[in-house]
Amino acid sequence: MQHLTPDSADLGILIVAHGERGGRFDNARALELADEVRNNIGNVQVEAGVLKGSPSISDAWTRLKSSHKLIYPFFMSDGYFCNRILPRKLAQEIDQSIDALTMLPPFGVSEWLANGVTSALLQDIEQLGLKGTRPPLLIAAHGASIDKQSSKRTRQLADKLKRTGNFGRISCGFLDEAPHLSDMIGEVLPNTVVLPLFNGLGSHSVDDMAKLAKSAPESCHFVTPVGGQSWVGDIMTADILKALHWWGAAEAAE
Repeated sequence: MQHLTPDSADLGILIVAHGERGGRFDNARALELADEVRNNIGNVQVEAGVLKGSPSISDAWTRLKSSHKLIYPFFMSDGYFCNRILPRKLAQEIDQSIDALTMLPPFGVSEWLANGVTSALLQDIEQLGLKGTRPPLLIAAHGASIDKQSSKRTRQLADKLKRTGNFGRISCGFLDEAPHLSDMIGEVLPNTVVLPLFNGLGSHSVDDMAKLAKSAPESCHFVTPVGGQSWVGDIMTADILKALHWWGAAEAAE
């Protein structure tokens, strides 16, 4: 990616993630992405912090010495947790009021997400020897028993992927709401590609998907969870640069 410079160097970016509770269990992915975004952008401080585990939100926030700080939620949905619970937790961690926080839209609603997913899936399909076959696709996501924003965003992504014409039947299944992945996986069509729509390499991406794979037909193909794919840092960079350019324009207008 081209080395781009935002409108002001006096900015810090805090990438916030939930924290891995299984899988690799080391939060290394969040740190890798912070390094990648920092290298892409250049003269803006970028740190990563997690709600559970290390590095903590408070430690990461303290390392940002900039006067102006933006928070980038590395979450897959803009539902109740991201909009209500996360700001409260962040405010408590860094001892500031919620009104003092500047939060960007989460990764999962990026305008570039569908393009990144499509390109990666086409590469996966070619590597699987399925190029030109338009294989079925099952998007495996979290869902929620009360807040439906997670499943709504998943289905919106599915609609965008359908419009590309690159895939056969596209289905969505969830861990925490119907239709449940555990009920669907045994009945998938041959050569179905399963896309885990999770943002890290923790319990859902690794442990839950490994368990699901044991019940899947042999012709079912699980690809790398979205959060672990190589293009994610570029999408995050584009999201943040868009916000930085907006911030610069707002500063100039004052």
